Amino acid sequence: MEELLLRHGRLSRPVATRRLRIVAVALRSRPSSSLAVPGLPPATAPAPAPALEHVLPSPHVAADAAAVLLEAGMRPEDLRRAAGMCPELMSVPVETITAALRFLTDEAGVPTEELPRVLRGRPRLLVSSAAARLRPTLYFLWALGVPDLHRRADLLSFSVEDKLLPRIEFLESLGLPSPAACSMARRFPALFYYGIDGNMRPKAEYLLGVMGRLLTDADELFDFLEYFSYALDTRIATHHEACTARGVRMPLPTLLRPGEPKFEDCLAGCVGSTPPRRRSPLWHAYWVDGDGAGVGAVVEKAKRDDAIVASYRYVHY
Repeated sequence: MEELLLRHGRLSRPVATRRLRIVAVALRSRPSSSLAVPGLPPATAPAPAPALEHVLPSPHVAADAAAVLLEAGMRPEDLRRAAGMCPELMSVPVETITAALRFLTDEAGVPTEELPRVLRGRPRLLVSSAAARLRPTLYFLWALGVPDLHRRADLLSFSVEDKLLPRIEFLESLGLPSPAACSMARRFPALFYYGIDGNMRPKAEYLLGVMGRLLTDADELFDFLEYFSYALDTRIATHHEACTARGVRMPLPTLLRPGEPKFEDCLAGCVGSTPPRRRSPLWHAYWVDGDGAGVGAVVEKAKRDDAIVASYRYVHY
């Protein structure tokens, strides 16, 4: 495979680390020389090291796989990177790779010219069985209604039972109805990338516990799906603590979307201010940042709660 990559990409020959490892194994397996001691039996040589053929990739399979992927448009440097990310790529039968490529173009609708980009980002697609993994996941995402699946082909390597369904079930465990949880996953498929115990659970507990947000009141989590994409320690907690220290309560988009300078400006501007009157143009104004996300509906709904208005001051532009 190395010679094939060198011919296609004119890459410089890498350092022969594999050769060094094989040499090291050979040195460790050689019988050590020792002096004969009178009256003692000669030292016996240790058992020979097991053959390496069963752990090293088959040369002809690796070369065939490389040829197929290079013909599909992958650059030699991307193929090296893909093999590092997914070592099974160079030992899986070439029939599995060709079946995955055929599935991506014929069934998942990935344009041929987009294959290199998809494979560069998710090489595990090439070692996933079309019948046991790719096709069931495609049908599940179809049923869920995820749009533009040809642009989200990396999701197809995820297991429905181990990866996709547990995320939806976790959202339901927070008190969201099943249709709402499915709608969140459909509108924001990035949820499937987040770990439950290491990401979603602690952030949800912080939202409902420390921050005191109620899903049934404002549906803020449902409306602001990007909440799980922000770091808990360096963004969510620090911004919330800064607001709490100054007696300010912000809608989630206003709290998390701006960077530190803009957030500090927003926070400084709202301290000591009063909410606008309902007749004021500011009452129906939207806070806009980047793509222009409006939170006027959330602010208006929260304003109707007199108890919250008495305790906090809301900020919006």
